[in-house]
Amino acid sequence: MRDIIIMSLAICDGVECTLGYPVELYGYANIDSPSQNEYLCKTNGFIVMYLALTALTHLVFLCVHRYLVIVHPMKVQKFFTDTKTCALYFIIPSWIYGLFWSITPLIGWSEIVREKEDTHRCTINMYPDDLLKRSYLYALTLFCYFLPAAIIIYCITKVHFELRNMLKLCKQISGEDAAITRATYKLERQNFLSVSLIITSFFLIWTPYTICVCYLILGRELPVGILTYSALFAKSSTILNPIIYCIMYKEFRQTVRSKVRKLFRGPTVAPITE
Repeated sequence: MRDIIIMSLAICDGVECTLGYPVELYGYANIDSPSQNEYLCKTNGFIVMYLALTALTHLVFLCVHRYLVIVHPMKVQKFFTDTKTCALYFIIPSWIYGLFWSITPLIGWSEIVREKEDTHRCTINMYPDDLLKRSYLYALTLFCYFLPAAIIIYCITKVHFELRNMLKLCKQISGEDAAITRATYKLERQNFLSVSLIITSFFLIWTPYTICVCYLILGRELPVGILTYSALFAKSSTILNPIIYCIMYKEFRQTVRSKVRKLFRGPTVAPITE
């Protein structure tokens, strides 16, 4: 089930890199004639926002999956036994959730416009002039930052205490030198690394952008370049996510290592036998 979520997340990041960013570069190259690519700019703004929010939701569901596997393993065996179930409960909701928050600006709840500083790029209206558009920013901040952050922290905390209790129980029953105790300790250490990566990447990517949104909601002006840099941090998820896969999951590392070796290894010729 975890591998299916990772595959869907990889598709999301890959599409964002191949469709979203090249169009943005095209807009930058034609910055002197923005009227010629207005529709393209807004379409690109929708695509990038859609895929970024979908990737964020996948990251949350990876934490939920880890929580279920560690804290409620019997429920996982009972309810999440095949690919269709995983798609129903994790994959499809991730794509629908991202679609909802990215398509509502196109149908009247806020709007997608050119940025004031970087006019070659389009995003949601960060300078709302009425209550309806401002309410979208409030809702986006709540449901696409604070709610995911709360879910991630809750799942990570529950997994941490569950592993600590498992380790304590193993020490009491089998002793500190037993194989099961060492395996549990190794699992707890790996979980700490995974937790650190997930928390760091989430808050590093999304906190600067969220702070800018909250600041603009209050009607205040940001220093020149701050919004641009915070947007770049948010878009760095397409780079950080594969790094997280590689560090967190042994199977992913082994697959990448084998593919790289095959890529740089010369062709082998079988010996001729008489």
